[in-house]
Amino acid sequence: MRVIAGEFRGRNLTTPEGLATRPILDRVKGALFDWLGARMALPGSLPAVNVCDLFCGGGSQGIEAVSRGAAFAAFVESQPDALKCLRMNIATLKIERRCQIVCRPAESAVFKTPDDRGFSVVFVDHPYRLSEDLSPGSIMGRVAARIGREIATEPDAFIVWRHDERCKLPATLPNGWATIDRRTWGSNAITMYTQQDNEAAR
Repeated sequence: MRVIAGEFRGRNLTTPEGLATRPILDRVKGALFDWLGARMALPGSLPAVNVCDLFCGGGSQGIEAVSRGAAFAAFVESQPDALKCLRMNIATLKIERRCQIVCRPAESAVFKTPDDRGFSVVFVDHPYRLSEDLSPGSIMGRVAARIGREIATEPDAFIVWRHDERCKLPATLPNGWATIDRRTWGSNAITMYTQQDNEAAR
């Protein structure tokens, strides 16, 4: 796995072994960030925003965001092997001052941006051991309910949720999030959400 574009283009990243995580393929990551950059009016790049990488594994998506221009990335992970890879990747790229590592489960972690503005992008990429169940009592349902509440977001923020292509995520999530697009690459799918009032104003 490598950084696709930006400041650290071509740099290799360490990823956890086994099935506890599901690292995103380079071609999917490249397409995702081109799509996201275009949505944020900077094709191929990102503005100087804050991003949150939930279930981050080795940190591939958050690091890609920083490489493409994000000002700050919070990485949320609780698995020791993944945390080891994440710390190694951040240290190798020397981006410690632009990052925060939160060693807690995503459904209970408490953290915020250094400027108190909230996050403009929240990546959700849960591991294989968790289901796609978003009912209120499930782990992923509790995570979804926290975005835009305990996990503070900017008014025009996006949720970028990667999941199995066979799964159809809900059209809406708690706190006013609504689907604006869904794309697939083989068995990978990504559903993008924004808050309904903000999409209507675009």
